[in-house]
Amino acid sequence: MKLILLIAGHFTFFTLSFAADAKTLYATCAACHGANGEGVPAMQGPALAGQSVWYLKRQIKSFQKGHRGGAGDTWGMTMRAMASVLSTDEQLDAVAKFISKMKPSHHESTLPGDASQGKSLYAVCAACHGADGKGLKALNSPSLIFQHDWYLARQLNNYKNNIRGVHVDDIYGAQMRPMASTLTTTAALNNVLAYINQLSKAASSK
Repeated sequence: MKLILLIAGHFTFFTLSFAADAKTLYATCAACHGANGEGVPAMQGPALAGQSVWYLKRQIKSFQKGHRGGAGDTWGMTMRAMASVLSTDEQLDAVAKFISKMKPSHHESTLPGDASQGKSLYAVCAACHGADGKGLKALNSPSLIFQHDWYLARQLNNYKNNIRGVHVDDIYGAQMRPMASTLTTTAALNNVLAYINQLSKAASSK
């Protein structure tokens, strides 16, 4: 019995220590992404809350390897430097899991757009990101809801302008480039984002 209690005590200590380490590591991220992963527009930091562990880890790895944050991506370059703070896979895993437990929140639209027109355009996106915008792990597609529209707009334009998804090893980014190009006008892009924002608002009310 004493042995069982001893093992249980060590496990509890390890779990608490693991969580504390993740919280400490995330403190660096919080400056731009918010204490609760809500994002900080003034710092150009997107929301992280509501995103899956597997996607968070993949993107941080992409920054670390230089698959993201290349020429023309000013804010991505900043993130490449910050991603290097997580120097081990254990730290990366701990922070990603810590973020995944944050409660996501809805962010109001900042861009002009017509959600009713965006709904039909979103059909192309839905094939990979889901009709509800929550993403589909089987297709390696992240959630789009609970994200700031200005950030989504920036990333779509990065794909369209050959800033993101151009690295030879960025397989999933390369798949997004032709998809983003289907939004041929700023109005079309804003309409899709307005519809995604509507999906986010609906999800937040459940």
